[in-house]
Amino acid sequence: MAKSVSLGTSRRFATITAAKQNFAPMLERNDLKQPFSGDDLADITALYRDYCARTNWPLPAAPASFFPIYERDQGYTTRCFGVAFTDGSAGRFSLDKALRAVAV
Repeated sequence: MAKSVSLGTSRRFATITAAKQNFAPMLERNDLKQPFSGDDLADITALYRDYCARTNWPLPAAPASFFPIYERDQGYTTRCFGVAFTDGSAGRFSLDKALRAVAV
């Protein structure tokens, strides 16, 4: 049975694939390092908070903004979500991992 994704913003997706089809274009719409705003920001924030809660991921501080960045490692480069925290630190998170973690 397919797992669904529900966000604290009252957005609901019947499947992880449907959720990914909503979030993935956001990474292409915004220029690199340009913060998201409006409904996009609300949905990304809700996804990130749920993801961190489900995985017990410790946050250094409250998230202040989200933006597209490139993640680079040996053999690949991909766009992912960057996060800036109120304490000035920054991080990133994988859309695929976040969606799998919050799906029920």
